[in-house]
Amino acid sequence: MTLLLIHAASGFSQETDFSPFARFGLGTAQGNLTPAIASIGGITSVSTSNSVVNADQPAAAASMLNPTFQGSVHVQRMELEEGSRTANAITGGPGNFGLVIKQPRSLKAIQLGLTPLTSKAFGIRRSIADSTLGDIEESYLGSGGLARTYLGLAHGWRGRNWREAGSADSVLITSSGLDLGFQVDHWFGDAIQTSSLDIEDMTFRDVRTVVSSRHRATGWVLGAEAFHILKARYDEFKQFRGSWTLRVGCTWSPKRDLSTDFSRLVESTLIVNGLVTGIDTSAFEQATLTGGIPQAWTLGSSIQWDGGRGNRLGFYFDLKQQSWGESNQDLAHLMEGAARWGDASSMSIGLLWTPGRKPGKLSRPTYRAGYTQATLPVILDFEGQEARPLEEWRVSMGINTPLKGSRSGSQLHLGMDVGQRYTDLASIHREFSLRLHVGVTLTPFAKNLWLTPRLYD
Repeated sequence: MTLLLIHAASGFSQETDFSPFARFGLGTAQGNLTPAIASIGGITSVSTSNSVVNADQPAAAASMLNPTFQGSVHVQRMELEEGSRTANAITGGPGNFGLVIKQPRSLKAIQLGLTPLTSKAFGIRRSIADSTLGDIEESYLGSGGLARTYLGLAHGWRGRNWREAGSADSVLITSSGLDLGFQVDHWFGDAIQTSSLDIEDMTFRDVRTVVSSRHRATGWVLGAEAFHILKARYDEFKQFRGSWTLRVGCTWSPKRDLSTDFSRLVESTLIVNGLVTGIDTSAFEQATLTGGIPQAWTLGSSIQWDGGRGNRLGFYFDLKQQSWGESNQDLAHLMEGAARWGDASSMSIGLLWTPGRKPGKLSRPTYRAGYTQATLPVILDFEGQEARPLEEWRVSMGINTPLKGSRSGSQLHLGMDVGQRYTDLASIHREFSLRLHVGVTLTPFAKNLWLTPRLYD
């Protein structure tokens, strides 16, 4: 028996996840595909920058400095391994596209955008030698998936107090803040799976099965972020010399209803003029299936040091959890095969470093690194063996740097992450992937501010 991944004709697929456990677009999530967030371990509960659009934290838009547009793409190399059989492919697709609309330095903002959630893109072929039918070739193709569009509002509040400057003076600073956000989002997409049984003996007909699951789900997300300056130091000339800041953040989304237009077509096929042609329908079913996507929450915190020359060092921590085990009854139709739904969770840690300003050069890059350990919402059941959850780890790093030639705060974002999906029994299933992210954030120049009326003498 052999296992082979099927490539698109061009050798490059526009899909993003070839896992057989993608489960009609819901089983295996791709994680956040924004370069600046993916490169710091997927930290989303607390903001790591006031110039990056964070689609998963509704409150983050309030703290952004300027109106900002963000776009990104990614490419990845993946390898699938089951026992001694392996397959690999190069795939890619878009990341998050988002827009924050606000007046510069305002604490009110509107956030909207589109981001992919997961996909069912995979292609697997295996050959079997049967004593009765002869050589048989099975193929499984997946395409499509799920995307998320969102619209949100955010508002922030700031507190100020006096801090000592030298031994005989003080300065009034912004010492604490709270940002709240509300987001309405809509999940949509069509995940399609095509499986074929090709009996090479021409006296037998072949069989093709096409299953389509068109998803729709509307819900909402609440988010909150808060910060407090633990310690700030100023000299006798009231010049800033350093501070320590604590940040906390969280999000919560309630259970949402999922409606799926499900169809399944089974037909006999023959190869006519080199093309696979359906000649007889043996089964067809169509139905609208409903279920519930369970509630989800995230919780995160960070400690951040800022130096007098603009240098910054930050440590970030993030937890996420979603009780997919509750879906084994009302979403069982989306988990075929030797698998079932299980509770999902992840833990992420991240590190951020921005060097200090050099004389005559105000702009400088920011470096990020992170690690994520996750339990995915898929439990694998194999006959004669104990059920095992599908797990994943990822290590990431990246950099964002000001766009050369731009007088605004626009930045170029580069990131990469490498990881593996696996069970504790190596012979069951392993997936390895290496992803590269490229993105850009565009903000206005100080003399051409968006959403700000022109003033004339």
